[in-house]
Amino acid sequence: MNFSMFIDFDGTIAKQDVGNRFFTTFSGGKNYDIVERWKRREVTSVQCLTEEAEMISAGKSELTEFVSQFEIDEGFANLCELCKKNDIPVRVISDGLDLYINAILKKYGFDDLPVISNRAVFDNGRLRVEFPQLEYSCGFCGNCKGSAIKRLTRDGDKSIFIGDGYSDLCAIDVSDYLFAKADLAEYLSRSGREFIPYGNLRDVKEWIGRELLAT
Repeated sequence: MNFSMFIDFDGTIAKQDVGNRFFTTFSGGKNYDIVERWKRREVTSVQCLTEEAEMISAGKSELTEFVSQFEIDEGFANLCELCKKNDIPVRVISDGLDLYINAILKKYGFDDLPVISNRAVFDNGRLRVEFPQLEYSCGFCGNCKGSAIKRLTRDGDKSIFIGDGYSDLCAIDVSDYLFAKADLAEYLSRSGREFIPYGNLRDVKEWIGRELLAT
């Protein structure tokens, strides 16, 4: 059996929700209401991110410096190594911004990983968000993870998804193996849906090695 892996960034690869910290810090907390509306699915992620970006006056260098403080899960390197040894392609899929995802992955030497996300651009020094994956959108997400998994899973592969939050909901029905923690795990538990719980990416690596790759 062969596999394709898709992994969320905020709160999954990165230990914290970098996007939320990013917008909350530079908006002075003004983004709280729009984020809560997004969680209740009253506004789309496109609307949420667009409004959050409009609240920010900081420039690219200041924003890039801010995100350099964030750390990744200590198990990520071993998980990637396991996948490489077993010909499992790994893609990062996020409804966040490439600005901080790419910067943090580069900091830890993972800048060769393919990243599917929204795009941060700067017009006259002001942040604006572009949505290059919107043509594949479900209508709610800027970058629909369910759509990405369906499009990018290799022919004949079983898909593995690893996530932690509300932006991962579209991945639920299209993932053959669904790893969840935090808000995503709570949502799945309330919904009576099956998933594989994990605490960190070491847990994921060990489960895959034991349950999927053991011969």
